[in-house]
Amino acid sequence: MIPHTRRQLVQQLSCPSFGLATSWIISRKAVPADSLGEALSLLKREVWPFPKTLSRKDLTVAKAKREQANETYRKTPSELGKILELYNEAICWAPEGSEELAMGYGNRSAIFFNGKQYRRCLANIELAKGSNYPEGKLDKLLEREKKCLNLLEKEPKLNDVEDKLFLEVTETSHSGRGLTAKMDFLVGEIVLHEKPSLVVIEPEVTFTRCNHCGRRNEYDLIPCKTCSSAMYCSEQCRKEAFTKYHRFECEIVEDLKNLFKGPKTTRMFQLTLRLFWMVVADLIADRDQFLKRYADLSAYRNPLQGDKSTLHLHVLADNLPDMSADQTGKGVTQFLTALTYKLALEENDSVPRELINEHQDLLLEVMFRLALQARLVCDQSPADISCLFPLFRMVNHSCAPNAERVLNGERSMLVAKRPIRAGEQVLVCYFPNGTTDSVPKDKRRAQLQREFKFDCQCLGCSLDYPLLNAMDDHPELRTELEQIQSEADSGKRLRLLANFLQRHDDQHPRKELSEAWRLFRDIKI
Repeated sequence: MIPHTRRQLVQQLSCPSFGLATSWIISRKAVPADSLGEALSLLKREVWPFPKTLSRKDLTVAKAKREQANETYRKTPSELGKILELYNEAICWAPEGSEELAMGYGNRSAIFFNGKQYRRCLANIELAKGSNYPEGKLDKLLEREKKCLNLLEKEPKLNDVEDKLFLEVTETSHSGRGLTAKMDFLVGEIVLHEKPSLVVIEPEVTFTRCNHCGRRNEYDLIPCKTCSSAMYCSEQCRKEAFTKYHRFECEIVEDLKNLFKGPKTTRMFQLTLRLFWMVVADLIADRDQFLKRYADLSAYRNPLQGDKSTLHLHVLADNLPDMSADQTGKGVTQFLTALTYKLALEENDSVPRELINEHQDLLLEVMFRLALQARLVCDQSPADISCLFPLFRMVNHSCAPNAERVLNGERSMLVAKRPIRAGEQVLVCYFPNGTTDSVPKDKRRAQLQREFKFDCQCLGCSLDYPLLNAMDDHPELRTELEQIQSEADSGKRLRLLANFLQRHDDQHPRKELSEAWRLFRDIKI
């Protein structure tokens, strides 16, 4: 048994799983186990000081949260975000089919009616009516519904605009996979606007973001029907999440909170665990088909040739990082894999026992492979969420890029900062402020080698572009740029800057061009 004082110490760690993993590999003098099976056999359950905990609904908590929301609305109706978050929390805690759940939806509908958000009001009324709304209060709810329907005729209809993609994934021997333009892009045009294909949200936004698509939404969230730790922006997201991974997570969601407790970087392993659940779902549905696919993953290297149902295969098709020089890191990943396997599979009744017994080695191998790739797969740039962007991760690096990444909520955008011609690769700088403008070549290449294990051969490195502070002014470009800056109308100034960058791209690199892009970006982005 692990000593009581040590159990308490581990429980108090800011990141218990990594603390134990580091301690384990240090005790082994940085020598990993010979196999994942050995690592699993060496790990005793009592080392993990958190007991298995079920996340279940609680009528008392739900009622208390709803009454708190009502009181907050009475006292400070302007604090809409706080009020809606409390209602969402009440809805998430309320048991499925309970009167308390219906009351939560009904109260939320009143907030939307008073705020003249009639579509959202009607959606919540429907949810309330379908959730055992009390008969004694139904007349008032139906009267609100009638008023909404009358007022809704005055609201404009919303149109969803589908993003079109004018890019393709190409692969070469010298640069691997890359994203290539299928048309010409002008400076300032959006090259890519990508929604994440998989997300993990931070615990503190459980009641304000969809647990599946990551979209921020205080208004329309609906809860998981069983646990009190997941909410969704639509029935579609709830069904997709359950089919792909939440049916396995639901029982152990509280255990996962402890397993992935710590700084945001820890959540990258929770993201890869969701990819692992997709593997488990495939094995349950058709073991032979999955094993056939897993034996040859080459068909899944291009994310455009698959869909969200093959996302896990696309990630597994990547080449594994070389761990030969980092035995400590390999050992830490072995321990985390063994601990996750023990908690997420062996103690999880939603995973069939026969699957675990028959395919332990395969499951361990897949979980380990995904964990090794966690840092490369997971994008933690957006606030409050960790994401997987299949297309954006295809974009190659350049120290003198022709595009720049911009975040738009939970979406990732690429904007052309130089003209991009059809057939040309779209390139970004992998490091913020890490371009030829301000970072010397030796420092750039050393960082790329350290972080991504490649020697940069981009145009900026090959032609040894000078730093901006080492360049002389170009008199004609400087005069034209100053004239543009004197334009008072921001819209016109934006168009002039884009035209300036487009016409003078053959002068690159020039400090006036870099300055013009910064001015353009500040206005548009």
